[in-house]
Amino acid sequence: MSDGNKGAQKAQTRKTKEMEKAAELAAMVTTDLLKSEEFESLTQRIITKAIETVLDGIILQLGRQEARILDLELKVEQKEAECKELAERMKELDEGKQSQSSALNNLEQYQRRNSLRITRIPEIPGELTNEVIKKVASERLDVTIVDASIDRSHRVRKYQPGAKRAILVKFVAHSTKVEVMEVRRRLKSTGVMITEDLTKPNLALLKKSESQRESETRVVYGWYTIIALVVDEAGTETKVNLNIEKDLAKL
Repeated sequence: MSDGNKGAQKAQTRKTKEMEKAAELAAMVTTDLLKSEEFESLTQRIITKAIETVLDGIILQLGRQEARILDLELKVEQKEAECKELAERMKELDEGKQSQSSALNNLEQYQRRNSLRITRIPEIPGELTNEVIKKVASERLDVTIVDASIDRSHRVRKYQPGAKRAILVKFVAHSTKVEVMEVRRRLKSTGVMITEDLTKPNLALLKKSESQRESETRVVYGWYTIIALVVDEAGTETKVNLNIEKDLAKL
């Protein structure tokens, strides 16, 4: 081996030994440092600071989320209040509509206070309904009706051969109508019927009240309203006015 190579090898060996000694020294210093209370305290402070930083961030986020939740709760409460107000308003409008419809229905029924419907009378082509009414009243009810007592009369609905269309008659005076209604039972065995000229809502309510009534309850029609005559266990008769469908609960 040449002198140059030997010198390089020795230098490398010295360098290696120096590095080993430096590593041993660093290890000793590190070991001593890790064992020292000051390092432990510093480490603890760093860890604590890091945890506090993380917690502060979490608390900040939670605060923001809580604020958003509160804001949403306030908005929900506001919407619920608005919905409640709208529901109450709709109820008022519905009640107003029902009241208005009831008033219009009552007005229409009032305008029919002098009117009657006569059904199941055979129809003859070219007939005069006033004459038919006077004949029925005279021959079957024993009531005299003159032309001056009748405001107008006519068959209802479109003509169909063989059909017995009802006759609608309006009397000049309410007393004439009452006179006819009081003796209409005389038609019981004839097949002919005389009824009130009811509005469509009142007719539907009357039919429904008749189907739902108890056996001891009678349903009649007053001047402008349906009246249920309810009889209790003692035999006492009580009048119940039925103006709208919910009144059926009173039966």
